[in-house]
Amino acid sequence: MNTSTFFDTLFDNARFNSIIIMDKEGTIININNAFTSHFGYHADDLNGKNFSVLFTENDKQINKPEQEIQKVLTSGAASDENYLIHKDGYNIWVNGESVLAEKDNATYVVKVVHNIHAQKQLERFLLQSHEFIDTVFESIKESALMILDSHLRIVKVNKAFIELFELDQAPGEGSRLTEINNPFWHRNDVKQEVITFLVSNHNTVQKTFEFNTKAGNVKQLNFQAKLIDGTADIERKLLVMIKVNN
Repeated sequence: MNTSTFFDTLFDNARFNSIIIMDKEGTIININNAFTSHFGYHADDLNGKNFSVLFTENDKQINKPEQEIQKVLTSGAASDENYLIHKDGYNIWVNGESVLAEKDNATYVVKVVHNIHAQKQLERFLLQSHEFIDTVFESIKESALMILDSHLRIVKVNKAFIELFELDQAPGEGSRLTEINNPFWHRNDVKQEVITFLVSNHNTVQKTFEFNTKAGNVKQLNFQAKLIDGTADIERKLLVMIKVNN
C-alpha cells in the first residue's frame, strides 16, 4: 500500500480521527465522515469556507486561526486545544494537530481533531468539587499527588505525598515549594522542571529525579505533570503525580 492509498483509507474509514483538509490559507477543501459524526457538518457546509468559521468569536478576536496556520507554514506542524463550534451552535472542547502535506505539487494543511469535551468537563469538576478531590486524593496510595496553582503555590497534597517526603504534616495551602520541609524541594533543577511543566504547551510531561531519603537511601521518582487549563473564573492548575520507580 502506498502512502497516498494509506491516507485515503484512513480519511474514509476513521471513526475517532476527525480530519479536515485545507489549503495553506486555511480554506477547507474536504472533511471526513468522522468529522461529520462528531461535529455535525457535512462537506457541503464547509467546503470553500475558511476554517476560522469553526472557532469562537473570542478566539477569532485574538487571531487564533491565523496563528495556527502561520505556525504550520513556518514549522511544518502545529497543535492546539480550544473550542470548536458544532453545527448546532454549541461549543465542544477539542485538541488537534495540523501538518503540512504536499501532493501533485500543491501544498495542503491536514488537521486531525479529537473531541475531548468530556475530559475537560471532568477536569473542571475536579477543580470545583473540593469534597470530591478530598475523596480521590485520600483513596490513592500508590502515588504522591500535589496540586499547584499558576503561581506555584500548593493547593493540596495527599497522604502519600506526606509519607514519601517524610513530612510531619501537610504543607499549608498557599505554601511555596521551598517551604516544604525536605531538601528535595529546594533543588534548583526540581523547581525549574516544575516551572517548565506549568508553562509547557504539552498536556502531560514526565521526568525522573533521584531522591535521597533521610536514611540515606536513593530512590528514583517518576514525575508526571498534568496541566489543567482554567476558565474565566478558575485559574490554570498543575496536578503533579509522583511515583517511586521499582
